[in-house]
Amino acid sequence: MSHPFNGLVIGQAGRATRALLDRLLAEAATTFPEWVALVLLSDGDIAEEDLVGQLTARLGDVEAGHAVAALAANGLTSAGVTLTDAGRARFQRISNGVDRIARKLYGDLSAEDKATAGRVLAEVTARAEAELAA
Repeated sequence: MSHPFNGLVIGQAGRATRALLDRLLAEAATTFPEWVALVLLSDGDIAEEDLVGQLTARLGDVEAGHAVAALAANGLTSAGVTLTDAGRARFQRISNGVDRIARKLYGDLSAEDKATAGRVLAEVTARAEAELAA
């Protein structure tokens, strides 16, 4: 059965995979904004103002501030902003879950299919962002 390539199909895939991520995050007592911050910090320390700036660009002012404060309050980050051992453990646990979900969803797809899908979705995203900016 063939499915049309359109915004509806793209949106359905996005919503379904986000629902799986949200379930995984709920199990880890982590919000999506906190997860985004953990991902950013997983590559190394980021000054708090830079972290808030990066989060604000992705999520908005309020969510960015809440995420940074919540990570610190829960002992997942320390001044700097640096992941604590608990923060690294939380990131790793969720990251392992994301990898497990990815293997279930598209692990058996060919490398060519995944490359094509990635390229096409990146192009659609770029065009939509350009249209929004116009």
